[in-house]
Amino acid sequence: MYSKVIVPLDGSDLSEQSLPYAELVAKSLGVPIELVQAYDILPAGLLGAGNRQEVVSTLEEGSRARALVSMESQRRRLEADGYNVNLVAQRGAAADVIVAVAGVDPTALVVMSTHGRSGISRWVMGSVTDKVLHTIPNPMLVVRANVLGPAAPEASLKSVVVPLDGSALSELAIPHAISVAGALSAGISVLRITPTAGHYRQQINMVTPEMGTVPDFDMAEPDELIAEDAQQATEYLDDVRNRMRIDHAHGVATDHQANDNIAQTIIDRANEQPSLVVMTTHGRSGMGRVVLGSVTDRVIRHSNLPVLVIR
Repeated sequence: MYSKVIVPLDGSDLSEQSLPYAELVAKSLGVPIELVQAYDILPAGLLGAGNRQEVVSTLEEGSRARALVSMESQRRRLEADGYNVNLVAQRGAAADVIVAVAGVDPTALVVMSTHGRSGISRWVMGSVTDKVLHTIPNPMLVVRANVLGPAAPEASLKSVVVPLDGSALSELAIPHAISVAGALSAGISVLRITPTAGHYRQQINMVTPEMGTVPDFDMAEPDELIAEDAQQATEYLDDVRNRMRIDHAHGVATDHQANDNIAQTIIDRANEQPSLVVMTTHGRSGMGRVVLGSVTDRVIRHSNLPVLVIR
């Protein structure tokens, strides 16, 4: 699935909490790990007159060396465990450097911790992770940093949850889910979420004589629409399960739920048994009114679970 695993670091323990996941994928697929760190120096305007270019070059050389040294202990540890490791240190803002490095190879997997800040009911991703997530074309595994320290993914993740909305775009997540689930020796749960009766009633109430005919809108009773959704979801999930069983030996389960809060339903389902969520950023859910990209964003921001995002 991936040519290599890119792990951005900043010298902090929190950034290094993404490493166990990177190691797991790299070992399973036999691909190298690339540790990346950005560095910067004083702006040239603050250096004063004189041999400014020489001073800048000296400062940059020293900053680059320090960045490489800060990653050296992890490189030695990983190579001792049999991994092929490459170190990359580039000058610039952290997000810009990560985006540039990842952009060279869109088939590389970026594994990055969030540096989230805890709140009463939600957390906010670090700005660097957020910018990278919304910029790179690469698949990206976002790992929530934990001040109490990381948990080994093999022990903490029991399954891989794959939310699908029936579209071909959402199904781009399937091969990634199979690959990572194989690394975890975990089962896969495919989740299909459809609207509730309340959602349909709301849509029907919105149709007025002044609006005229609404194309492709079924005016059947909500209960009939729900029954139709359930039947179609069952048939769809059966088909997906049969297709995935060919490539995944650890079991594929399916789950259909009717709920209008798609993101929270995904989070709740994944929390039932600590899971990795694998989902795409595009596709449509429900009646075609909810863009899956926004759902993915909410799952990442409001969940404690790692999320593998497929562009």
